[in-house]
Amino acid sequence: MSLYYTSQTGTAAAALDLSLKGHWSVLSLPAIRREIEEIPLAGIKKMTLKGDALEDFDTSAAWYLNDLLAGLAASGIKAAMTGFKDNHRRVFDRISGFRPEEEKLPQKIHPVRAFMIATGRNLVEIWKDCIRGIGFLGEFLAGIPLRVFQPKRFRFRSIVFHINEAGIKAIPIIALMAFSIAFVTGYQGAFQLQKFDATIYTVDLIVLSTLREMGVLITAIMLAGRSGSAFAAQIGTMKLNEEVDALQTMGVSPFEALVLPRIIAIVISLPLLTVIANIMGLLGGYIFSYSYLDYSYVQFLSRMQEAADMRQFYVGLSKAPVFALLIGIVGCMQGLQARGSAEDVGRKTITAVVQSIFLVIVADAIFSVIFTKLGI
Repeated sequence: MSLYYTSQTGTAAAALDLSLKGHWSVLSLPAIRREIEEIPLAGIKKMTLKGDALEDFDTSAAWYLNDLLAGLAASGIKAAMTGFKDNHRRVFDRISGFRPEEEKLPQKIHPVRAFMIATGRNLVEIWKDCIRGIGFLGEFLAGIPLRVFQPKRFRFRSIVFHINEAGIKAIPIIALMAFSIAFVTGYQGAFQLQKFDATIYTVDLIVLSTLREMGVLITAIMLAGRSGSAFAAQIGTMKLNEEVDALQTMGVSPFEALVLPRIIAIVISLPLLTVIANIMGLLGGYIFSYSYLDYSYVQFLSRMQEAADMRQFYVGLSKAPVFALLIGIVGCMQGLQARGSAEDVGRKTITAVVQSIFLVIVADAIFSVIFTKLGI
């Protein structure tokens, strides 16, 4: 005997009356399913569900009953509900008003179309990043003059802290990289130039490449990987922890509190690090010339003065503030775009590094073209 229904077969066994009884709830639903599935439906054309004997009827039972009616209709059996109490009927009517979402099979997209879609989306994201970057640059350039006349709004402690983090702590790695690259450049240059008995021009190669290009470029790339990623990760984590929202709630501008000190710090740090990189690059060139070419200090210094003057130094140094602006803006901008999870912070950090290095190299190429056209 069933605990949850009684059945009565109608005329010619084509109709079935099912009187529901007992407690139809989430706890008894597994047993109800088993009992209902055991009902023989062969030859049944019509079924009547009576609910006057139900004691409990919750939303789980209503979902099941709604699915049962849909299954009967799909099998060609006409089903009707009678005798349900008003509260039970309201529960069922509320559930039956919801239509389950149909599962849509993913459509196969042609590879060429998929490539075009991905390319279009990436171009849109690049365009949005360009707009945001221009907005950041404009806000930075507009904010500096205002704070010059209101020095109390400068966060000097924060600026000094970030100069220490982005600049002073980066000196060892920048010095080592500049020294090593100048040494390797001299070695490779001398190896090729000695074929033409022109090893004297190795000094020209080291000095000019270091002062005009390698010193500032290597420093900017190292700073993009070191400080640009740190900016994105720090601000992204603050965004994730809703600290940025808290600043806005307190009436503090996140740009003024978080972005401006970092950009100012990196704009100050990168030119100073470039000078250190130039010094260490020339030192590496001298040590190579002394050890491999047997040039004395006087010979190296004399050749260096013939190969370059202060103009070459200023050409390289003039790129540093622009590179610093690009690194700072991209790092802070990507940090503020972090959403949702720590995984997104990691993605934005990687994006900040890649975009910073890419923009630095593009800007360096533009500078080279401009200086060449101007004859500098």
